[in-house]
Amino acid sequence: MPSRSVLPGVALCLAGLLGCSSAPTTAATDASAPADVTALFTAMIAVTTLGQNCMPVVAADPLSLRGSITLTNTGTVPIGPITLSAGLVTRVLGGDTMATFAVTPVTLAAVAPGQSGTVDFAKAAGSLTGDAGVSGCEIVPCDSPIRIALRLTGSHLPEGARAFSEPMTMPCTH
Repeated sequence: MPSRSVLPGVALCLAGLLGCSSAPTTAATDASAPADVTALFTAMIAVTTLGQNCMPVVAADPLSLRGSITLTNTGTVPIGPITLSAGLVTRVLGGDTMATFAVTPVTLAAVAPGQSGTVDFAKAAGSLTGDAGVSGCEIVPCDSPIRIALRLTGSHLPEGARAFSEPMTMPCTH
């Protein structure tokens, strides 16, 4: 089920919001900014493939996930290069983590102030992990209201930076 996912106004958690670190959000005015300067930006996750195969024989990791992320640098220092290597499935209500997964490693080239960059991502097969003793389609129950979050690392990003999708429902094939 394709879905374009944008969180209006708060597509990316920045310093102190949605569980991010309390790193300052001030920015310098040139590319020679110190490494501890935190850039300002927004991010948009567009989910193009999301679903679970819950047929009679259920794999340990039935989740399929693909999409793209667009990062816009709204600050005054370059950001990146930016690496995506991990993701989370979170509950819409409360924001608790339901599962973690690896992303096939992807790097977005450095994004200059006032510019945007987009890169495709895919969940790595066999990487979905949930609570101990829970497997298959029980990790992320079918029809659950969820959000997809991607961890972002790179020069001038706050520690713990994540991009979040808009709320969506976990579709399953039975």
